[in-house]
Amino acid sequence: MNDVLSLQAHRGPDFSSSRITGNAILGHNRLAIVDLNSRSNQPFSDDSKRYTLVYNGEIYNYPELKNDLLKKGYVFRTSSDTEVLLYHLIEFGADGINDLNGCFAFGFYDSVEDQLILARDHMGINPLLFSVEDSGVVFASELWPFMKRNSPRTLSESALNDYFRFTYIPAPKTIFTEVQKLLPGHYIIVKGKHMDIINYWNPENTVGFTGTYEEAVRTLKSKIERAVITRLEADVPVGTFLSGGVDSSVVSAISSQFKSDLHTFSVGFLESSFFDESNYAEAVANHIDSHHHAIRLSSDVVVKELNNVLESFDEPFGDSSAIAMYFLAKGAKEELTVCLSGDGADELFSGYNKHRAFQRSLSNGTLVRLVKGLPSLGKGSRTSRFQNRLRQLNNFRAMLSKSSSEKYWFLAAFIEREQRKRLLKRFNENETPRQEIIVGLNDFLRLDQLFVLPNDMLKKVDLMSMRQSLEVRTPFLDKDIVRFANGLPPEFKLQGNRTKRILKDAFKEELPNQIFQRGKKGFEVPLENWIKSAWNVIVKKEWFDADYIEKQGLFKFDYLEEIKAEFFTNKGGHLATLIWCYLVFQSWYAKNNVT
Repeated sequence: MNDVLSLQAHRGPDFSSSRITGNAILGHNRLAIVDLNSRSNQPFSDDSKRYTLVYNGEIYNYPELKNDLLKKGYVFRTSSDTEVLLYHLIEFGADGINDLNGCFAFGFYDSVEDQLILARDHMGINPLLFSVEDSGVVFASELWPFMKRNSPRTLSESALNDYFRFTYIPAPKTIFTEVQKLLPGHYIIVKGKHMDIINYWNPENTVGFTGTYEEAVRTLKSKIERAVITRLEADVPVGTFLSGGVDSSVVSAISSQFKSDLHTFSVGFLESSFFDESNYAEAVANHIDSHHHAIRLSSDVVVKELNNVLESFDEPFGDSSAIAMYFLAKGAKEELTVCLSGDGADELFSGYNKHRAFQRSLSNGTLVRLVKGLPSLGKGSRTSRFQNRLRQLNNFRAMLSKSSSEKYWFLAAFIEREQRKRLLKRFNENETPRQEIIVGLNDFLRLDQLFVLPNDMLKKVDLMSMRQSLEVRTPFLDKDIVRFANGLPPEFKLQGNRTKRILKDAFKEELPNQIFQRGKKGFEVPLENWIKSAWNVIVKKEWFDADYIEKQGLFKFDYLEEIKAEFFTNKGGHLATLIWCYLVFQSWYAKNNVT
């Protein structure tokens, strides 16, 4: 067990231990946040040793839960949320999971009943992977421990197809057919040979808001302030990520009102003005008077660390903004142990360009009629403002002929179907990962919360922050805020071109005007330039060798040669995402001795 725990030591460098109890072997790596005393180390058992908990995360409403338990006669020997969670589960069992408000993945074992409960938080902030084997159920926070075992590991063709479609592998799949991710809002009960998977929460469980817009604005502001304040509680230093966008600026502004020495962190790009937005972050930092740390990346700095970035991926993960997140988390860890982020606000309040595009496509307005009549103007790419607009225009035109549900999956894909078909030897157009029917904007947003948010955005943050032993907290994903946001009319969120309308109105007096007037960029990076700069450092010759590719049996060599040659021309920028996904996969494949 100690060898397996060492594979996840970055997730908890403060203490590591394992315990045999009943028919279970439980291990834990601790990142100490609340009650730093060794008395709160895990695995954590009650006095009778019947019940044992291993747990990753934070329960933000643990003071309220503790008060209820005190009234029932429970006696506490620590000040940690771990002990509260243990006793809450002893008292209420699996039914108590829905009382929790926080980020968590845990295993709770009853040695008398020989019953194991595995649970993942409501929005999928913290990961939990599991595998059903002859010896029982194996679970972990990352894929590394499963690779250490002698159990079969088969590369999943379905997951590979998804990866080259979305740039990530959506739950419940992993890159191996034998290992699954537990879906957000789900728990597993294992008793003997019997196993049940239960969906205890989903973001559709909401009641429509019936008040006025002004009432909604006031209510939302109060809920967000409360969520931020509760996430500032820790026995270690706490700061915030500050990109200069609305979401992180709101979180940072609230935090600064309760922390006079707030440290904020941003990433900028020295060689690319198109991607660099550090001036917005600095404007907010000056406005709220935080101790700001601007991490400025050059190609030389990125190239030196890129192999370390690649080694952070427990399975292929091609969202290139993970590179920037790696450096952001690394810089923050030098000062503190916990950071608050603005993740989730785009999916709740309609912050992405794709949300505007979808909403516009539902009408037959002037723009729609104009775009339908335009000839093709080229592929476009993410390398400049003009090329990015061209890319968006082409995507918009291609989307118009599709049904509402088809539009969602078209916009979710980052690599074109024809490219995937030409690249993959065993190409198959998988069924859509989820079968929800999309009618309007709120349907679109809730599917983003179920699909893109946990599988891409939160996965990226968890991978890169935990690699640096940094905990990231997400106030916008407070259960109360999610319920409230999903009950709001769509026009409260998106009005014409104005995204995140209600969020901006709630905090317009707290931040500089320029933060609300800027366009949506997203957490993008100068990927094409970085790949070309790092090519000789990260790329192995065999990855573009015909014999190696033939033996591997996954890709078509002729197309690999073609995209490599085109990528290094002046018109190859549109291939950067595809090339990066391929390099990430081959790096992962080689480092993990996959067969």
